[in-house]
Amino acid sequence: MRVMRRLIYSRLLYRLSETQWLSERRRERFLKSAKKRDPLLLVHKVDDFCMKYYRRINNNQLLSRRFSEYGSKNGLTVSAIVPNYNHGKYLTERLDSILNQSYPLIDIIVLDDCSTDDSRAIIDSYVNKFPSRIHALYSTENSGNVFHQWRKGHIEATGDIVWICESDDFCEPTFVERAIRAFRDPSVMLAFGRVEYANSDGEYVEGLDNYREESEPGIWGQTTVRPACEWFCGGFGVKNLIPNVGGSLWRRHHISDDVWDQASNFKVMGDWFLYSAVAGAGQIAYEPTAVSYFRIHSNNTSGLKAQSTPEYYAEYFRLMKLLKAKWPIPNQTLDRFVASSHRIFKRYGISGQKFESLLDAKELRATKRHQHHILIGLMGFSFGGGEIFPVHLANALHRLGVIVSVVQMHTNDDKPEVRRLLDPGIPVYDANYVRELGAVKFLERTGVSLVHSHVANVDKLFLDSGTLPCAYMSTLHGSYEAMKISKNRVSRWSKKIGRFAYLAERNLVPFDGLKVPADKFIKVRNAIPFDDRAFPKTRADLDIPVNAVVFCLASRAVEGKGWIEAVKAYMKMRDRRPEIPTALLLAGEGATVEGAKICAGGDSTIHFLGFVSEVNGLYRMADVALLPSRYAGESFPLSLIQAFQVGTPCVATDIGEIKRMSSIKSKEAGIIFDPTDDNEIFIQSLSTAMEQMLDDATRFSFRNNAAFVGKSFNIDKLAADYFQEYLTLIESPTEEHKT
Repeated sequence: MRVMRRLIYSRLLYRLSETQWLSERRRERFLKSAKKRDPLLLVHKVDDFCMKYYRRINNNQLLSRRFSEYGSKNGLTVSAIVPNYNHGKYLTERLDSILNQSYPLIDIIVLDDCSTDDSRAIIDSYVNKFPSRIHALYSTENSGNVFHQWRKGHIEATGDIVWICESDDFCEPTFVERAIRAFRDPSVMLAFGRVEYANSDGEYVEGLDNYREESEPGIWGQTTVRPACEWFCGGFGVKNLIPNVGGSLWRRHHISDDVWDQASNFKVMGDWFLYSAVAGAGQIAYEPTAVSYFRIHSNNTSGLKAQSTPEYYAEYFRLMKLLKAKWPIPNQTLDRFVASSHRIFKRYGISGQKFESLLDAKELRATKRHQHHILIGLMGFSFGGGEIFPVHLANALHRLGVIVSVVQMHTNDDKPEVRRLLDPGIPVYDANYVRELGAVKFLERTGVSLVHSHVANVDKLFLDSGTLPCAYMSTLHGSYEAMKISKNRVSRWSKKIGRFAYLAERNLVPFDGLKVPADKFIKVRNAIPFDDRAFPKTRADLDIPVNAVVFCLASRAVEGKGWIEAVKAYMKMRDRRPEIPTALLLAGEGATVEGAKICAGGDSTIHFLGFVSEVNGLYRMADVALLPSRYAGESFPLSLIQAFQVGTPCVATDIGEIKRMSSIKSKEAGIIFDPTDDNEIFIQSLSTAMEQMLDDATRFSFRNNAAFVGKSFNIDKLAADYFQEYLTLIESPTEEHKT
């Protein structure tokens, strides 16, 4: 009510300020009073205050550096890439519009492509003024293609987010602040705002509101976040919804040479193609309050000129062929795309050309989808083979050029070290989002071709939700046994799952008596990419003699993994062979660490290292890998693969697939012993095996075999084998889909 009174009063004052019979001085006083009391102007006053505040901060080098240091630890950083060629007239406004952003964590890369105007002098002046924020790259010869400059800038970028800003355009000071919010969702790969035309003087020109409305009516007034598949099956499949690249932000990730080359081969529509590649299997967010301007002037009308050439419509055709091969674009969207293209064609009236000969709608309709979206389902980003393997598999599929995303069931136990293993080009969906949307609807909207589950929770999420619109595969890591999934549920799920991959024979126990067809099961190996990082400490740092025999256990410190047993066995071995210098390294975290420390009793040759990410490097420093596991879920331990990859032999238990994975063609990579339940016998067996490894000849023989075995664990080959299984399943409906 108070706001209404102020609003009415201010309207009255405005009217009085326009009354001609009052003196000019009185009218000015009424106008000043109206502006002071007008509640609708409050937001502008706050906005103006914030802009002045951020400008002062950004111009203060000390504060700017502090913000940068804070942001590198706590906020998303942005790399603004400014490709320039002969835009000296507009360059100052462009750079100022970036520097004056209300979002402070922005560094700037300016690329000049051999300009012949005063661009370089302007760039140098800004670099001198803001040396910590602006970096310049000068070409020695003109690249001849804008995407070559984009690519160069993208390679140089270090920010979490990439913002390509054409040098003749500009934006509102709040553009980044309002667009970047969407990236709090790890499934969002691209965000764009409201792009508007401006003339050469920077004045607003109408036209793009109608352009957007024609692509998809009724959505442009509110924030909209959708999977890329849904966008390209809708408005983004009709028109390029981001007519100017500066109106978009991208999550930074590697863009393959092939994608850049394809984009460069387009004269006009390379950016449209590139947006589809950047978004991948993730979501695209539209934020109407993030406003940028696309300046129209005499030197950037090449797109309009191209519309009067046959090549323009041939590009339309080529682009839609690529989009249709990637997503299940419906005929309704395709028809609107063709109609939109035809209207442009008729407007320019290209003589001697038939539209159908340039853009064949029938051929477009007949184009089949041959790129498939694979959704990898996992528990979360925590330690353990069943959690880390699917991350590496997703990365390997991504390297093969497969469209891949991840859905995670829980985020509470996420470990930053594990989360960072996932390629930033792979979007991550939260299971809660799937539940809110509905599992079937989620799969349809994201265009998933196949779900590859790695834990029973994922199976429950999707397989208890009705008939699926896609194929399904499950790799058994032991979760069915650990979670005690009922026989009835396993039987019901089996009808919807096209293939079960398993690592160890005991993974098949839940299927006993269920009569699941044998051809639904396939036995697979495990694998992990080679990590060439060195362990940050040396033997000297740990006071370990150069000639010492070093044993290393790298695993979770949980019941059954043998941490306490390893310490006891090591101390027994040392009592028997005190003349040989030895050391024991234990890497990992968990509940049994404290018990192992108590058993160690302060022994200076036993080192508790905590979590170690450079496991390959640690094993390189060691002589023998230990895995004295009696863990119920042990199957195909990744830590042994990492040891073999660097040629480190093992002492391990005959549990799961350890014996099978530790030898090839009679070449044994270590000593495998029986995991008896008798603890004293178990510790003695472990200690005896460790003592055998003190012999140089024995150890060196196993080391050569370990190096040979290690070469067989190739994650890229395994991913390619998995992908062939995916293709078979996508083309062959499951038992449920046949009925």
